[in-house]
Amino acid sequence: MSSLEDAVAILACFSLEEPALTQAELTRRVGRPKATVSRVMRSLRESGILDFEPTRRLYSPGLRLFELGQICRSNHNFLETIQKRLEDICRIGGHTGYITVFDGAEMVVLRIVRGSSPLAIATGPGYRMPPHATSNGRAMLALLSDHEWRRRVPDPLPFVSPNCPPDHEALLKLLQSIRATGRSFSSNETLHGVSSQGIALRDPESGEIIGVAISYPESMATDELNQMIGNLLDQMKSELTRRGNAI
Repeated sequence: MSSLEDAVAILACFSLEEPALTQAELTRRVGRPKATVSRVMRSLRESGILDFEPTRRLYSPGLRLFELGQICRSNHNFLETIQKRLEDICRIGGHTGYITVFDGAEMVVLRIVRGSSPLAIATGPGYRMPPHATSNGRAMLALLSDHEWRRRVPDPLPFVSPNCPPDHEALLKLLQSIRATGRSFSSNETLHGVSSQGIALRDPESGEIIGVAISYPESMATDELNQMIGNLLDQMKSELTRRGNAI
């Protein structure tokens, strides 16, 4: 076993019922040599992942582990809040919603909320795409400074379709418009026959940028539908931004 596997095995021994254990008991439970367990536990203690109470010689999860748990919890809670709000929009509008995050130079679909529309969905969780070619990807880029997004997005831009911005200067004009309105629009870009509107938000705890999009058939993209979807996304962004500022 690697040191990481030993560390995971040691941490797995703790529970709400048994929040503190001796080194002898931990050694017995993980079934590893005493010297190995001692070395790994020393590293965990020095890093703050384990605490040691010398009077009773008990080990317990440390402050650093609590901090990491809080980060995980805050990210999860914010995503859950976004998804619940997106579910409301998809139920009202009847179309499919996406939640995306950056992964290097690409954006990746994290979650999907399916609507009642018969539009066939060609993308699923894990689907990757250059962010400049989607409404939510451009909304995410718009939250970055010009220096930041130019470092993230390749130059020249990878070709996706004739309707996508062809270069950095064309993309900059779109991002400036998105910054002014807070919302992005695309039509017949990544997928033929599909229109999409997107927004982006920052996680108030981690600062991670999260994109949200609603996609619907281009043939249904009347002014009335575009306005309704846009208003719903604007309300969602305003509500979640206020909530984030209050944290």
